[in-house]
Amino acid sequence: MTIIPEPINTTASKIYDWYESKREGHREHLGASLIGHECDRFLWLTFRWAASPVFGGRVLRLFGTGKREEQRVYEELQAIGVELHTEQDGKQIECRDRRGHFGGSVDGIGRGFPEGPETWAVLEIKTANFSASKKLKDAGVEKAKPQHYAQMMIYMGMLKLDRALYLNVNKNTDDIYTEWVPFDEGTFNDLMRRADRIIGATEPGPKVADSASKMPCKFCDFAPFCHDTQPAEFNCRTCCHSTPRDGGKWQCHEHDKELSVEDQRKGCDSHLFIPALVHGTAIDADVGFVEYFVESTGETFKNGPAHTPSKEVVKRGRKKKAVVDLGPEISLDDLNDDIPF
Repeated sequence: MTIIPEPINTTASKIYDWYESKREGHREHLGASLIGHECDRFLWLTFRWAASPVFGGRVLRLFGTGKREEQRVYEELQAIGVELHTEQDGKQIECRDRRGHFGGSVDGIGRGFPEGPETWAVLEIKTANFSASKKLKDAGVEKAKPQHYAQMMIYMGMLKLDRALYLNVNKNTDDIYTEWVPFDEGTFNDLMRRADRIIGATEPGPKVADSASKMPCKFCDFAPFCHDTQPAEFNCRTCCHSTPRDGGKWQCHEHDKELSVEDQRKGCDSHLFIPALVHGTAIDADVGFVEYFVESTGETFKNGPAHTPSKEVVKRGRKKKAVVDLGPEISLDDLNDDIPF
């Protein structure tokens, strides 16, 4: 007897499952697309791979929609006479800071834009829903989308260009909004100092709110870690033995070795959590362990290879992560048009 399939969304669910199966891990560097975020703690936790959202298949597909729109815009700009460069040596054009831990990949660099035909400029392409696009038109990118504005400042400063073309496509109407954005050296320097501070910090900054129900924590992906007992993730970047080094490299002081990206993702049996990432109060420490008091339970435990290994610390606090879908009305604008992890 032939089994009749479920009539609604079975195929769609399989498509979403496929996107989830190819979900990528943490980004190696602190991204320029995030440096305008209001919370230093968020940036540090991102850079240290301490926590991450779990995007559902629909949202991951949405990110892909934005990438496909870029190709369409490239074709349109070249059709109107813009000299456009989107790759270098077969890869997206990248820029990094002096330490190699901060930067990003530009959508393109072009010359021949009607706003300034003789000027080379950074190209930044975004998509947004109707309401966000209207706000952008009314207020301009600096006020309406400060993270996008900061992202362009970083790209212009690192690439020694003094203009950027911000191009937003309204996902509901296909209306195109463009804004010619000048370089501001003061803003660039402030953002670079912020990135350098985040990268060099040995622990996260304070929470910006005292409750997960308050803004901006209410909609933050890291609220389960900051305001609940969701544990930090197990990898070399959450270990107190590792340090970022120049050249985008990481050093393990416990084993006196340079860590490959694969090493960083796997961690090792000597892992010892950075104390600020453990949900408890550090009350004692020695070589190889840190002891914590957990106020909610009244218990104490020692994190260390010979005591409670870090993988066990993770299991003690682990809760099932909620899949981030955010509802069918969410657009790429609401997700910053970029995967930050």
